Amino acid sequence: MKKLLIAILAASVLAVGAQSGNDLFQKALVMERTEGNLPEAIKLYQRIVDRYAGDRKLAANALMQMAQCQERLGQAEARKTYERLVRDYSDQTEQVQAARSRLTLLAQTPSRASAAATTVRKVWSGSGIAFEGEISPDGRYISFVDWDTGDLAICDLETGAKRRLTNKGPWKDPLEYAYTSRWAPDGKQIVYEWYDPRGSELRLVNIDNPKSRLFYRSRQWEWVDLFDWSSDGKEILASDKGGILLISVKDSTARVLKTTHLSYHGTPRLSRDGRYVAVDFPQRESGAEHDIYVLSVESGREAALVSHPADDWILGWSPDGKWLLFASDRSGTLGIWAIQVVDGAAKGDPQIIKAGLPEILPMGVTRQGSFCYGQSSRNENVYVAKLDPRTGKATGPPEEMTQRFEGLCGNPAYSRDGRHLAYACSRGPILGFRGRNILRIRSLETGEDRELSTAFASIFYPRWLPDGRFLLIAGHNDQGGGTYKIDTQTLEMKLLFRDAAAGEPSPDGKGLFYAKREKENNLCRILFRDFEKGEERELYRGSVAESYNVSLSRDGRWLAFLNRTNPRVLRILPAEGGKPRELFRFELVGDANILMTWTADGKYILFSKPVGEGPDGYKQEWDLWRVPAAGGEAQRLGVGVDCEDPSAHPDGQQIAFSSSHKRTLSDEVWILENFLPLLQIKR
Repeated sequence: MKKLLIAILAASVLAVGAQSGNDLFQKALVMERTEGNLPEAIKLYQRIVDRYAGDRKLAANALMQMAQCQERLGQAEARKTYERLVRDYSDQTEQVQAARSRLTLLAQTPSRASAAATTVRKVWSGSGIAFEGEISPDGRYISFVDWDTGDLAICDLETGAKRRLTNKGPWKDPLEYAYTSRWAPDGKQIVYEWYDPRGSELRLVNIDNPKSRLFYRSRQWEWVDLFDWSSDGKEILASDKGGILLISVKDSTARVLKTTHLSYHGTPRLSRDGRYVAVDFPQRESGAEHDIYVLSVESGREAALVSHPADDWILGWSPDGKWLLFASDRSGTLGIWAIQVVDGAAKGDPQIIKAGLPEILPMGVTRQGSFCYGQSSRNENVYVAKLDPRTGKATGPPEEMTQRFEGLCGNPAYSRDGRHLAYACSRGPILGFRGRNILRIRSLETGEDRELSTAFASIFYPRWLPDGRFLLIAGHNDQGGGTYKIDTQTLEMKLLFRDAAAGEPSPDGKGLFYAKREKENNLCRILFRDFEKGEERELYRGSVAESYNVSLSRDGRWLAFLNRTNPRVLRILPAEGGKPRELFRFELVGDANILMTWTADGKYILFSKPVGEGPDGYKQEWDLWRVPAAGGEAQRLGVGVDCEDPSAHPDGQQIAFSSSHKRTLSDEVWILENFLPLLQIKR
């Protein structure tokens, strides 16, 4: 409602041909306080002073606001503006007194104006950057994952030297790797997630004596989400089994603060006094926009802290614990904001720190009050490549299909009649936090797109049912994961079962082939689920480490499946069950999730892999390949890019896929400095 009123106010002001001074002042306030555009606000305040000098109260108010904007930007002109207000508007007692107070403070700290200048500097760029870690409390190091090996490492920002803290061995060993990491308050220890297919772990390591110890383990869930340390270093905030936990560093005992399947964009963070957890939750079931709440550690009570129609999510606490930093798109672009918090409640209005940011990933706040974040040129779009129906070779470069939500699209799927292409998109410029939550359907006859904002925080792997009207998707919402049936005409959604299953519907649309991991039984099974009966039939079983991807031939007779451990082995087995047959095997570095698709005639299986074999697949060129279902050599098709989530058109002459090959800029890590003094300036 507040945002709507402001928009109406701003629109009405713009609609007036000859604006009054008060109208212009209100427009300037909107520009300053709501949009956070201080330079434009200064211009409007200056215009008021120039045009309406006769209205001395209005002009004095405009000068005061202008000086405060200048001071927040670190501009030396702020002092001159305050002096002008004192000199030329001595009859405006209230504003003159306020201006003199500001001048006294600036005189006591001569460098305050320059110190108030918020600066941003790049501290790390190029290849090898990973954003899963954070900056150390003293601002010297950044923890990260060395994806050449999967080890936890740190980078010295002063020297540029990198050092691994774990030594897991080459990628060909069992698939394990480090992931999210958080620094202890003393800067000596790091807690980090360690993933292996048997269960996610939390481990502790001392940076001076890098010998890790197991700290906490979950065997039921794919991941333990790591959030934060308590300021006394005695507890760690994390999430497991749908609950937000505080885990004792001393004995690994865990207490549940809140049980929830709600998704959060930002990382939940403990207040400096340890009394509250700041967390963002979706405003509505759709999970599109979030508000920020505080959760009482003692009572478990939850209270709203930032409520706004925009999307707001957590960045971190200021070092003194008085301010919570958060990101918001309320001004139309992504900005960094702060709200003062006293005893778990908001005090005053949020203040803008920096506006006009691209997508970012927060990487912590130092003791000195510097905020670290990552920026990435990573993007993923949907492409279509034309193929020679006889040789399968690409006949030209792939064509990009997605203009809207560019860089945020993937998981394409052709309908069985070839008339439509469905794909999933992410909404909003928030790196790393938002899954794909929008389903788009393109008519290949007219080129028109229809859009469905789903009731999920993330969706993946849309698959068409044979009738061309319904789609299956795997999705996650506040109730957890599930497989859903979507009517593309009425947009109604129906839950089929409570597994987010990435699989293939049967040709009659009455069931689904998919792989299911069962950690408690150390199994990964390939199943067929009958939707009407709710029964499952096992087709194949392997260890939980395998984690198969499956693809069904168009006639429904054969099922191809590929494991995610080395060596990668592509097999097929009869869809009714039976003995599998190996077609192709290769080595691949890392945890790349390779999906497959069958050609319409059922003669070939298409998939993406590096050109050549070896242990350095991350650094190799990728391409599309095909292998005959009857057996034979794999053939490179010459698309020339990595081809993820392939879907073959029924005409046999084109293939849709998602790819992140268009990268013109390197990844970068930035530090925002000197923003805390801005929060002390009265508005």
